[in-house]
Amino acid sequence: MSTQNHIHLLQQYNEYEHTIQSLMESMMTSLNAQELLRDRKAQQQTVNHLSRAFPFVELIYSLDSQGVQLMDSAYSPTVSDRRFRPLGKGSDRSKRPYMIAARDQVDRVVVTRPYLSSATHKLSISVVQHVLDEDGQDIGYLVLNFNIQRLVAYLNGDGMRSRFHPWFQGVYCLIGSMLVIVSTLLLYSSVESMLHMFQDGENIATGAFSIVIMLTLGMSIFDLGKTILEEEVLVSKDIRHHDTTRRTISRFVAAIIIAVSIEALLLMFKSLINEVNDAQLLDAILMLLSAVSMMVGLGVYLKLSRENKCENA
Repeated sequence: MSTQNHIHLLQQYNEYEHTIQSLMESMMTSLNAQELLRDRKAQQQTVNHLSRAFPFVELIYSLDSQGVQLMDSAYSPTVSDRRFRPLGKGSDRSKRPYMIAARDQVDRVVVTRPYLSSATHKLSISVVQHVLDEDGQDIGYLVLNFNIQRLVAYLNGDGMRSRFHPWFQGVYCLIGSMLVIVSTLLLYSSVESMLHMFQDGENIATGAFSIVIMLTLGMSIFDLGKTILEEEVLVSKDIRHHDTTRRTISRFVAAIIIAVSIEALLLMFKSLINEVNDAQLLDAILMLLSAVSMMVGLGVYLKLSRENKCENA
C-alpha cells in the first residue's frame, strides 16, 4: 500500500475514531479473556467466529505478564498468505506501544493508535485487555488485531464494493492500457505517413493536415487513457468525498473538451484549403460550440461545488 493510501486511511480513521474505539471496546469486553488467554484452540474458534460478522478482524494472541507471546497467533481466514506470516510464539512484545499503554490499565481495555502491523504488514489497530485471575494476580494480556482498511469500509457500509474493487481496477487498467497502446499506434502511423509524404512527393499541406489529425487524436486518446489509469487504478479514492468526485469529473470532461476542440479546429483549418464542404464546416462549428458549452458547464459545476463545500465547512 502506498504512502498516499496510508494518509487517506488515517484521515478516514480520524473521522470515525470515537465510533471505532467504542466498537473495539465492546468487542473485547464480550470475550472471556481469562479463558482465551492459554487456549489456542479457543482463540482460533473465536477469531473465526468474529471474522464472519466483522471481516476486519485479523488475528488474536495472548501474552504473559512480561509481554512475551504465549502461543502462535490465531489468524482470521480473511488474512491472505497466512503461511508466510510469522506465528509469533515466544516473541517479546513488552516494548510495543500497546503493551506500554495497557500495562497500567488493569482489567481495562486499551485501544491503540493506528500502526503498521509486523504480522500482516498492513495498517492496523489493536485492542488489549490486561487480565487478572480471581486472586487479582497479573496473568497476562489478550490482544485483538484489526485491519483499518476493512474496518473503515465496514463502517461506511462499503464492504461489498471493496471486495469487487480490485476487479474493477483490473478492467480500468486494461481499458486505460489499450487506449495508451492505440495512441502509440497513431504516433507510429503519423511518423510513417510523414516519411511517405517526403518519399512520394505528396502535397505537403494535405499530408501535414493528415499527420496533425493523427497526432492530435493520439494525444487526446493518450490523455483519456492516462486519466483513467491515474483516477481509477493508481490513486486511492473515496467515492463519498466531494473533492474526489469533482477531480474525476473535471479531468474526464477536460479530456473530452480538448479532443472535441482539436477536431473542430482541424476541420476549420482544412476548410481554408477547400478540402471540406459547407456541411462539414457547419459540423466543425457545432463541435466547437459544444466544446465551449461543456467548458461553461464544467465551470458552473466547479463553482457551485466549491460554494457547497464552503457552506458545509
